[in-house]
Amino acid sequence: QIVNEYGGEISDYTKPNRQLAGSIMNKSDLNGGGRIKGSGKKMQSTKTIIGDVINHGKQDLWSPSKSIHYHATLQRGENTLEVSIARVLMKSIVENEGRFNADHFRNAYVKFMTTPGSHNDTYASTCHRMFFANMVFRQLPLKDCPDNDHHNVDTVDGLVLPTIVAMTGIRKNIHDGTATLDIGQAAAECASVTRRSSVLESLSSLWSKVVLSALQESDDDAFQQTLKDFSQQTIRRLPNSHVDDGSTLSACYLSSSLPGLIDMIAKYMHQQGSNGSRSKVGSSGDLVWKGLLANANVGGENVHRGSCLGAILGGRAGLQELPQQLVNGLYPQSELAKEIDDFVRAVLPPESNGAAYAATEE
Repeated sequence: QIVNEYGGEISDYTKPNRQLAGSIMNKSDLNGGGRIKGSGKKMQSTKTIIGDVINHGKQDLWSPSKSIHYHATLQRGENTLEVSIARVLMKSIVENEGRFNADHFRNAYVKFMTTPGSHNDTYASTCHRMFFANMVFRQLPLKDCPDNDHHNVDTVDGLVLPTIVAMTGIRKNIHDGTATLDIGQAAAECASVTRRSSVLESLSSLWSKVVLSALQESDDDAFQQTLKDFSQQTIRRLPNSHVDDGSTLSACYLSSSLPGLIDMIAKYMHQQGSNGSRSKVGSSGDLVWKGLLANANVGGENVHRGSCLGAILGGRAGLQELPQQLVNGLYPQSELAKEIDDFVRAVLPPESNGAAYAATEE
């Protein structure tokens, strides 16, 4: 798929093509979950969720007569909508002194999504379209707007926001070492802000342990055990660190995307041999880059799986190990750097662990 679309494998940040053969965005409902119902009458509504309420001015790109890439309007290295929302979440956490507050984030999410020009992405997933359809057409209270069409909501993009909340567990662990349970609950609550999914709430709670372990464990074996436990609890088997990248091609649904995510973490994480030597070629930062490129070149729903993969591999490697190409290629890099620094200061105050804080600033 990638070779056909781009003339070769992706080797760096790349601006998405405008056209995408096989794109089903043209079948998606502008005013709710899933695909257009019936003969497409909802697209003729005087007011559409996509275009008028969120993703302002983008409705023409969803036309049934076109086959547009889901992220056609993004610049090279620019964040997708879900990661833009993750940035909103980070700012919310900063404003709440390093803690997740569902009500604060919910209000910030609604303001961000309904503000023209707040992001540059083309696509908004089913959960967002359903949320704002409930807000606008049914006039439900914001807490009651999350919804589920029982097909397109229990998806891997739903792990992006809980990943951010899981990172705040570092703060509590520094003080009393009891973060896991509380952060699991917070990650589940975060998942419920934008979508109604008991499956994703349970998964987010379990996933938070992997995120915290990736950031905190100095011992590779300890992290691998956490990943193995998560794998057994969710996909009922151990991770396959020898997986063929191409075999992980999947759609967005958790049942098909989660196994590939777990296997690619296992394959591309930096490991130590029994004698302390490195058992994989290259530095941990090099493996992050290789893993992200491998994920991108698989195709399918590689975007949000890549976000989760990068969070874990990057957390294991540490900022100072990441290739400059990976960091400097982000757009807009200076804004992102400031937001990340602010987030680090909020969840990892220098007075609580100066050495750890200093390491993130290198």
